[in-house]
Amino acid sequence: MKATKLTNLVTMAVAVAVVGYFAIQIMVGNGLPAPTIAINVILIQPSISLILFLSAIPMIRYRNALKKFVDAKGARPKPVDPIYAVRSLAFGKSVSLTGSIFVGWQLAILVYQLLLPQGTGILNVVLGLAGAITMTVVGLVVENLFRIPPDRESDEA
Repeated sequence: MKATKLTNLVTMAVAVAVVGYFAIQIMVGNGLPAPTIAINVILIQPSISLILFLSAIPMIRYRNALKKFVDAKGARPKPVDPIYAVRSLAFGKSVSLTGSIFVGWQLAILVYQLLLPQGTGILNVVLGLAGAITMTVVGLVVENLFRIPPDRESDEA
């Protein structure tokens, strides 16, 4: 599995924000209400980030024990189950991609609401945007935790 590039996430967020902004304008122009961020989205995004971080705790423990082993201060640690590692890695990648899509959509809603002539509450949108950014960052961090480190001794033949 290839590592998620930050440029891909930013490109996806910007594309969703631009398309989302114009979609919101079309929807409102046809008489539909402007979209808002529901409270359940605001609560679910940090919850998913927390669950993802908790799934990475075995790898964090393994890396710390491996550091101690390399420094000759501890016993060789038992490795993390490979199937668990792949599942956590895939979960991290999907959360970072989903988070970037949410960032784009919520940016579109935020820009639309800021450009409205009448003042509307943007607290939910800002909280949703913070949750989406949290999802993206935690997904990238967990994905990097499960990356195989490079060899310390590279023997060239």
